[in-house]
Amino acid sequence: MKRALLSPFDGERRSPASKLRNRRAAARRALELIRVVAEGIRVAQQSWRIPVMSLPSVLKRSCLPLLGAGLLFACSSEDSGSSESGRTAAGGTGGTISVGGTAESGGTTETTGGIAESTGATSGGGVATGGGGTITGTGGGGVATGGVTGGTTETGGGGVATGGAATGGSTGGTVVMLDNPAPPETFTEDQVPGVSFDMVYVPGGTFTLGCEGSPCPDDTTPVPGVTVSSYHIAKNEVTAELWNAVMGGESSGFGGPRMNWYQAMEYACKLSQMTGRAYRMMTEAEFEYAAKNHLSSLEDIGSGEEWAYNSWNKTHSGGTDPVGPDSGAHMQKTRRDAQNTVDNITARLIRSIDGQGPQLRPVISAGVDFPPEYVPPCELTPPDIGEEPVNSYRDPRWVTGSDAHWVKGASGFGQFDDLRVWEDGTARLNNTDGQWFTSNNIVFVFVPSSGAIKKYPYIFLDPTQGSLISEGGFMNGYMGRIVKESADNYPKPTISGPKSGAELAMEAGDDFKMVDMENIPESAKEQDPRLIDGPGQCWFQDNTNAGGLHHYRKDVDPDEFRFTVNQGQMVMLANGEWFTVNNTFLRITHSTGYTTDYLYAVSPDGSYFYHDSYQGYERADFRMFQPKSNSESFPESCGSHCSSEIPKGEPAPFNANTENGHSTFVPAPCPADGCK
Repeated sequence: MKRALLSPFDGERRSPASKLRNRRAAARRALELIRVVAEGIRVAQQSWRIPVMSLPSVLKRSCLPLLGAGLLFACSSEDSGSSESGRTAAGGTGGTISVGGTAESGGTTETTGGIAESTGATSGGGVATGGGGTITGTGGGGVATGGVTGGTTETGGGGVATGGAATGGSTGGTVVMLDNPAPPETFTEDQVPGVSFDMVYVPGGTFTLGCEGSPCPDDTTPVPGVTVSSYHIAKNEVTAELWNAVMGGESSGFGGPRMNWYQAMEYACKLSQMTGRAYRMMTEAEFEYAAKNHLSSLEDIGSGEEWAYNSWNKTHSGGTDPVGPDSGAHMQKTRRDAQNTVDNITARLIRSIDGQGPQLRPVISAGVDFPPEYVPPCELTPPDIGEEPVNSYRDPRWVTGSDAHWVKGASGFGQFDDLRVWEDGTARLNNTDGQWFTSNNIVFVFVPSSGAIKKYPYIFLDPTQGSLISEGGFMNGYMGRIVKESADNYPKPTISGPKSGAELAMEAGDDFKMVDMENIPESAKEQDPRLIDGPGQCWFQDNTNAGGLHHYRKDVDPDEFRFTVNQGQMVMLANGEWFTVNNTFLRITHSTGYTTDYLYAVSPDGSYFYHDSYQGYERADFRMFQPKSNSESFPESCGSHCSSEIPKGEPAPFNANTENGHSTFVPAPCPADGCK
């Protein structure tokens, strides 16, 4: 039977635990609905041949075993458009999706997709799904899937049509027909025009994931009894020729395409469209099992790092077909075939989800479309923040009301358990009542009813997730990701003597004044003296215990700011003249005009310098630096670069010439009466 995957979907984001609860509830509802309608539609199963529409993976796995060959089905999902971290879900924000079928000739099914109604009528019964558009299906057992508001689609003769197919979060999306299962043996994929490649069949088995010998790389504690189901894995990494044939453009690779994690997912999605097979990114377990047991059948192992699906975690997950915690979340990911380590087969390294560099070695599951809890590639798109709100003392994106709250995200350290924000300026942080304001849409400030204010420089990734740092760090503050989730209703506290955001900012001091960030006036440009490190000193981040062999160094002098990453060689990330605004915003500009932007915070005792990056290859990634003398010892993987002052007057960073190497900072526009 053909299977169709529809993506991407649109909806509000939720935590992995909340998402899983919703999926399981939806699966139970779907099974009950199937039992009710199955008898009535059984009479049509011989004449109808309806592809399975894309549903959340747990729901689809629950429905499929009950379908039988050619059996039309009906499933109901009331996820309200649940999703997380760049993954989108059906129905539109706050919407409800149902996919229905009729057992009678000429029957009609109505579907509400969050905004508008869709109707489908076919001469032999039909299914229609919609997300804010009008969809008409005609013909013998056709299926229509609808796209953006106002879109119209038609289909006939058992075919599939999409209207307003979109990516990046619009309702509707790309239909991927999975109608070409791979044979249970090694085969050559020849469905890409002009290019072929080999897929090696790997029979499933049980093994120990991790390093069992000595010495072992960091973060490779062995986990015995890990089982992988049978799958195919590409003999080679994706070549530039293959990339271009699938993506329809020129890659920026040197021998192979350079891609970030989302671009790799987009490639897998498009490759699936071309071939009718469910291509995807390999998991850590699949890489290691193949490299340990079928190394002679693979090429390019040992030549360069490769993307893995798993979100970064310092320990492995066990079980069957493990994908690890935070599946599909927008957070740092994992590199395998790690070079310059004691064992590239078991070594694993961290990588920013937006960072380019690792290669891709696609895989296909045998027998199922995707492993349990694996988010299909076509459903994974980068988060989209939308338009920047007007500069004000209360950024509306923070407002939760009584039935939602901000909490810690997938990665974070410190005290940030519960933040509720009301439009009138009332707030409640970690069980403390108070008020709130923002400064230039880059700093959130909580003003408790008594005690010191708490300042959080922030970068939003989209309306439901962001990244924070604070001067208190992870001991007395917070640094890391935050997510906005629905919560039990909490009545708005009563605050004595409420004040406007402007009044609160004025009382807090000059560091919170409104500035025209689109055209920063010279009077607002300063050099925060806390950042200047002095002769023979630097700011250093040691990544030894953070999943990396690369380490970061900053040298800050009044005439030039230099920032490098070092692993055997020194790579410049930012250098040039610099200034700060309100002791929070940092801009570094090279003589060529290349600009890098960061938010920063310094601990009260000067022992930590935190930053949150606006750069496209690591947006909202946070780092922590400590002062270090050149005479101290540095990690061996630095070579000699970490212990020496970074030279001045160097060329612009390499990223100045890359697609995602530039600042993503979007300044908040001033209100009509100006920034004041």
